[in-house]
Amino acid sequence: MVKQSERLLNLDLLRLASALMVLLFHYGFRMRISGEGGGVGFPELAPMAVWGDVGLLIFFAISGYVITMSAEGRSAYAFAAGRIGRLWPTFMVCATITAIVLTFLPVPTLPAPTLGQWLAHVFIISRALGQPFLDGAYWTIAYEIIFYGWIFLLIAVGIFERYWRVIVTIWLALSVLNESLIHSGALEKLLITSYSGYFAFGLALFRLRMSFSWTGAGVLLAAACWAAATPFLTEPEFVATYGMDRSMTGLLLMGPVALVAVAIAALLPSLPIKPALAVTLGGLTYPLYLLHQNIGYAVFANFGTTQSRWLLLGAILTVITALSLAISKTVEPPARRAIIAASLRLQARLSRSPQKTA
Repeated sequence: MVKQSERLLNLDLLRLASALMVLLFHYGFRMRISGEGGGVGFPELAPMAVWGDVGLLIFFAISGYVITMSAEGRSAYAFAAGRIGRLWPTFMVCATITAIVLTFLPVPTLPAPTLGQWLAHVFIISRALGQPFLDGAYWTIAYEIIFYGWIFLLIAVGIFERYWRVIVTIWLALSVLNESLIHSGALEKLLITSYSGYFAFGLALFRLRMSFSWTGAGVLLAAACWAAATPFLTEPEFVATYGMDRSMTGLLLMGPVALVAVAIAALLPSLPIKPALAVTLGGLTYPLYLLHQNIGYAVFANFGTTQSRWLLLGAILTVITALSLAISKTVEPPARRAIIAASLRLQARLSRSPQKTA
């Protein structure tokens, strides 16, 4: 059996590759059409970059796998503390950097950041407080948080590990029902019905990797089928946003390519790479994803020209990668340890309080 740590090294590398796909989509395709780069773009990259959003699908499937693994054998409290420690400090640092950059380097097509908007990001899902995201890429983080919330609740009531097959089957059925008949925006957000196939695929893949069953395999297949339908569900929004249709063949391949990539990374032995390097590359993925979009647009909009765009792209990638590496090494680890330690102290106090009352 392949060791869990070895499988995670592949997933770390795949996470970085996925982030680079999304970066390619934003810089190589979206920026020129939306005008967010001040008219600067990379039309040479567009035929490939237009498919870069497959990186998002890979991200969601990886999350399903990794979050299910992180929940294994843990209490709901420990799971929540671990997730908060992992996500929140880096998110706030990156949101703050983005707000500062957009204040001094405004993007003509984007509203200027406000103090209220920044404060709303303390809760990560700022839209719930009526404030737009400081960066358009944050919408995927909101879906991640919702997924974590459901896992937390399922662990808390003690049904996650035993009844995961039933739970995922119901989730997929509700997703199909909502996307085909109900069309509820609230239900779509609450249950992530457009992308549930990817989260469910990762979840089922981990469970089957730990203990195979034919019913679990059926759940995995159902998740894969629904995931394959996702590009067709979201394509109308793509057409409305960018004014172009993508090929049917490409849409057919997006889901299977994402799922196969995650399955290979999770199930095969690790690539011949030093573990420390793989962990480092995987660690910088999260801040890189949070920082790249609007900060890149701001730099291109204020300094980019047709002649300097490639040089500027290289400079942006270098600076953002270095900044992401610094954040992943100096911010996230100590902040995570501090949050987890504080949560343990709080848990200890809460466990002793009934005795004192008695």
